[in-house]
Amino acid sequence: MQAAFDLILAVFRDISLIDILDMVLVSYGIYRALLFIEGTRAYNLLKGLGIILVLLVITKDLDFNTVSWILSNALPTGFLALVVIFQPELRRVLEDIGKGGFLAEQLVAEDSIPEMVEEICKTIESCSKKRIGALIVFEQEIGLKDFIDNGVSMHSRITSELLNTIFMPFTPLHDGAVIVKGPYLEAASCFLPTTSNHNEVAKELGSRHRAAIGITEITDALVLVVSEETGTISKASGGKLTQGLTMDRVKKLVTASFNRVKRRKRIFSGK
Repeated sequence: MQAAFDLILAVFRDISLIDILDMVLVSYGIYRALLFIEGTRAYNLLKGLGIILVLLVITKDLDFNTVSWILSNALPTGFLALVVIFQPELRRVLEDIGKGGFLAEQLVAEDSIPEMVEEICKTIESCSKKRIGALIVFEQEIGLKDFIDNGVSMHSRITSELLNTIFMPFTPLHDGAVIVKGPYLEAASCFLPTTSNHNEVAKELGSRHRAAIGITEITDALVLVVSEETGTISKASGGKLTQGLTMDRVKKLVTASFNRVKRRKRIFSGK
């Protein structure tokens, strides 16, 4: 025990203030980079790369020479591919550093969740009663930046007045989906991919429902849909559609969605 204590003291004795500052800056840079890409598809790709690196270490220790050789030769190509794959994210990082946004966090404040849930539920209930079509996508862990970029950027506070105006028939932003990211109505008039299993979807369901299923087949988003024909409220998640939701059920789903984002941000922000 004393030997271990002496070793620790020796290590800290050799560390200068410059070394400590150097480690703090590097650690903070890595932390901010992870926080920045957290919740995007790039984050999941990085996790996959991390698994490959762990497998490489394990296979070397276990003398799995063939597997180790394959992984060792695949990694350089993989890093080159990552630069190409992450080009939009890298550009975004540099832009945010220039704007100072790299140091900012987009958090969902706990005390604001009931108000946001109420505003969204008022919109959905109003659209359902008036039979106005609506399509609202809630970003979860997998980022929706590609779909946000093809819509009209808003980054606005969530209000029922704004949402009702967007979904009003014949308005410029009526077509497409609204995407909610964290505490913001991030974009409107976003076009989503339709489901790949058209034969398994009821023929009476229109493009909104097919788009809702489609986006949840490739992401973990929660999607709420109001039918223009019947006023029926539906939920899509995991590539499955559930129809005939009550407003109590809608409120629980939206609340759970915001709470999930809040918990994820809390983990990464250390709060």
